[in-house]
Amino acid sequence: MNPGYWRLVLLAVLAVFLMAMVPVIIKYIEVDPWLIGAFRLAVSVVGLVLLAGMTRKPLIARRENWIFIFLLGLVFATHWLTYFYSIQLSTASIAAIGVSTFGAHLLLLGWFVHKQPPHWLELFCVLLAFAGVYMVVPEFDLNDGMTIGLILAVISGFLYALLPLMHQKYRHINGERRTFGQFFVAMVIFSFGLPQAEWSIPKESWIGLIVLGVVCTLVAHSLWIKVSTELNHVVTSVVYYLYVPIAMLFSFVFLDETLSSQQLVGAGLIIFANVLGIWFRSIRKHRPVI
Repeated sequence: MNPGYWRLVLLAVLAVFLMAMVPVIIKYIEVDPWLIGAFRLAVSVVGLVLLAGMTRKPLIARRENWIFIFLLGLVFATHWLTYFYSIQLSTASIAAIGVSTFGAHLLLLGWFVHKQPPHWLELFCVLLAFAGVYMVVPEFDLNDGMTIGLILAVISGFLYALLPLMHQKYRHINGERRTFGQFFVAMVIFSFGLPQAEWSIPKESWIGLIVLGVVCTLVAHSLWIKVSTELNHVVTSVVYYLYVPIAMLFSFVFLDETLSSQQLVGAGLIIFANVLGIWFRSIRKHRPVI
């Protein structure tokens, strides 16, 4: 494989490492989710405008592409909002585990989008992944914050699985314009929640917000949009699963979060099922027809 391929893989790993900081920082700073989203996106939008000004590249997509840009921003904003609330209602580790069902959703979405019925092994992998989700919750109770948080993380994982498919479908739009449009639309959506948001932000939380805005959004998500558009979705999906152990390690070190043996087994089932399903889909896709 050419050096350009490995460069993209390394960029994907870097993006995942930076994004894995997100649940830990959000749990630590305890700032209103609407404020977190609006601040991160505002920093990213301003940063992209400054970069575009230096490189003299236009950021506004053509009018005929505005509907696509709006849909990208809407899905992205909803993915973020459900994930932020998931982190605050449960734990950083459980939220990361829940959103990792991304791969199982991607298999099902691939069936719907590409009209390729899944193999029985792929369906088994999906069931195995959701069995892992069930094991992660200490007690499945809809009145419990942990359960609601995990459900929101799974919904967030579904929305996250939509994004690479959408970016590949809309790849005729310049990458910088797609990134800027996605962030700008999401920022506008988050701004609607600001009047009802809790505005008291401790001084020590501002550093976390700045890291979220500059490092975890402007840098990490811009990189991820690039690699998820240019790399095969199988490769990006497998690389993404580094997110879970990295986020769990950060949570253990910085938040003193621990997981029971049952929850660790559940997390392992989710990762194993998703990677196996994605790998099998790749093998099946390239298998010659006899």
